[in-house]
Amino acid sequence: MNKHSNFAVKQSVTAGDKALPAPMQQRSCTTAKLFVDAAITLLKEKTWTELSVAELAKRAGRSVGVFYQRFSSKDAFLDVLMTAHFQSMIQWRESLVRDEDAVALYRAFLKRAFENIRDNRNLWHAALARAVNEPKYWSRYASFRDDIYEYIIEALKDSLGRDVTDAEVRRLRIAGQLFNSLVYNQIIHSPGILHIDDEDFYDQIETIVLCVSNLPGCGDVTPGKPNCGTKL
Repeated sequence: MNKHSNFAVKQSVTAGDKALPAPMQQRSCTTAKLFVDAAITLLKEKTWTELSVAELAKRAGRSVGVFYQRFSSKDAFLDVLMTAHFQSMIQWRESLVRDEDAVALYRAFLKRAFENIRDNRNLWHAALARAVNEPKYWSRYASFRDDIYEYIIEALKDSLGRDVTDAEVRRLRIAGQLFNSLVYNQIIHSPGILHIDDEDFYDQIETIVLCVSNLPGCGDVTPGKPNCGTKL
C-alpha cells in the first residue's frame, strides 16, 4: 500500500512509480510539493498549454531555475503531477468503509473518481492529449490502476462475504473502461447533449456503469435514478 507523500525530482523521475524515492534533502521535497500544489491551483484557471513555467515558478514562490533543477522539462513535470494525482486517489480509498454494501462502495469510488477528473480537467486534458502521440503513455500508470482495482476487489469481497468471481471482475473492469471512455471523451471533445458540468451528467454515467457492472444487489436500473443499487 502506497503512503508516500514525496514527489520525484529531476534525478529520479519515473512516471507511474508508486514508490517514489525521497529527495536527499527535505528542502527539495518541500520545493517539489510547492510546484505541484501551484500547478494544481493554476490548472483550475487555465490549460496546460497556457500555463508557463515562469508563472508556475512565481505561484510556487521559487525561480524558473529552481524548477529546472527539480524537473528536467515541463513534460517531465506533467508525469509528476499525474503520479501525485493517482497517489491522492490511492490514499483516499482508505476512507472507504469495507463492510458497506457492495454497490454503495462501488458508487462511492466512481463518484470520487469522477470528481477528481472533473475538478482537474485541464490536467487530464494535457495527459490525454499527450497519450494521443504516445500510444503507451498510460502503461506507465498501470501499477496505480492495478493497485486501485485490487483494493476495490478486496473491499467488495469483504462486503459480499465471499470471493468475487472471475466473471464479476471482468464486468467491473469493462464497466471501469466504459466509465473512463465516457468521461475522457467529454474532457477532450465535449460531445453530445450532456456536458460534464451538467447536474445530471454523473447520474446518467453512473446508471450506465452500474448496469454493465451488474453487481449483486444492483437490481433493475432505471435511467436517471442515481440511487440504483440501493435496495429497490
